[in-house]
Amino acid sequence: MKCVFVTVGTTSFDDLIACVLAHDSLQSLGYNLFVLQIGRGKVVPESFSTESFTLDVYRYQDSLKEDLEKADFVSHAGKVLWNLTIWVLIDNK
Repeated sequence: MKCVFVTVGTTSFDDLIACVLAHDSLQSLGYNLFVLQIGRGKVVPESFSTESFTLDVYRYQDSLKEDLEKADFVSHAGKVLWNLTIWVLIDNK
């Protein structure tokens, strides 16, 4: 599976989470596993899985190491940390 990992740390970035879920641009690039670490956000999508797509959502974990290691695309609060494709959303609020 080609994996996107989005993490907001201990903060919230609801606009980023909503944007990731609203656009299928990453899916169209072949990403079929989205892992969202939503911190204290108010946008709380339900985790689900189909034959071709999986969405895992959680607030906090003891370690992000496993998610970072399996990710092909990593974004932390809108800043791309690791990827060949650049996709950035900046929180100017």
